[in-house]
This record gives sequence, C-alpha cells and structure tokens, in this order.
Amino acid sequence: MTVHTPLRDYSAAAVVAAFGAGLAAMASTYPLGKMLRPGPGFFPLVIGCLIAVLGIVIALESWYGSRQADEGPADEGAPGPDAFGWRAVLSVTIGMVAFAALVDRTGYVAATFALVFISSLGEIRRNWWAVGGIATFMAVFGSLLFIWGLGLPVNVFGPR
Repeated sequence: MTVHTPLRDYSAAAVVAAFGAGLAAMASTYPLGKMLRPGPGFFPLVIGCLIAVLGIVIALESWYGSRQADEGPADEGAPGPDAFGWRAVLSVTIGMVAFAALVDRTGYVAATFALVFISSLGEIRRNWWAVGGIATFMAVFGSLLFIWGLGLPVNVFGPR
C-alpha cells in the first residue's frame, strides 16, 4: 500500500503554522495584560496561536485524507500530486510587492486594485468581472476599515 503524500498541502500547512508561530513569538514580546484588561500583545498572540493551529489542522486533514483516498486512474496532462503552484505563489508575491511600492505613490484604492489584479494572474481560469468586483469590494472595504475606521495614515486616492 502506497501512502499518497500531497506535498502541496504539507508545504502550505508548514507555511501557515510557521507564520502563526512567528506572529505569536513576536506578540509575546509585548505586554499581554490581564484577561479583563488585555495589553497590546494579547490579541496578536491569540491570533498567532489560532493561525498556527490552523496550519496543524491543514496538515492533519491532508494526512487523513491522503490515507483514505482511493487512487483513481491518472489523467493525461494533469499535474502530479507533488506539483507546486509556483504561478500562484509568484503572482501573489509580486502583487504584494506592487501594493507596497504603489500605496504611497498612487493611494490605497489604486494599490489595492493592482494587488488584486496581479494576484489573480495566479489562477489559470479567471473571470475578469469577478476579479474587478473583488478588487472594488476590497478597495471600498479596506478604505472604510483601515483609513476611516482605524485612522491609517494613507491617502485613499493620489500620493501622500
């Protein structure tokens, strides 16, 4: 009996768990406070721990799922079980770099549109109308939440 080990799921689980553990480690350097009066490190610590647990759950789900999966006939031209989504990883990374480079020069809305459109290039089958709708929603919601709600010092439109 061969055990199918989906490298893609395990890699994603490791990245998520490492990110959560790193966030929790960084948050623990801030004062945690008390339960009734939490300090500035309490919420990031809880979120980091939850993200790390999510990574572990992803790995366990993949492991249990791979042990129970039936090996069906291989599709011609289909990626193998160890195929890694480099296109998606690169497009999301380039999208985040573009957002960081553009947010001060063009404003939050244009940088968010660039982030969403560049990141969507990682999807082989995409609907440009859906991508535009997601970009619009993210720009409006992000502006309301981060700029007006939390007072982030970023212009909505135009350079800072």
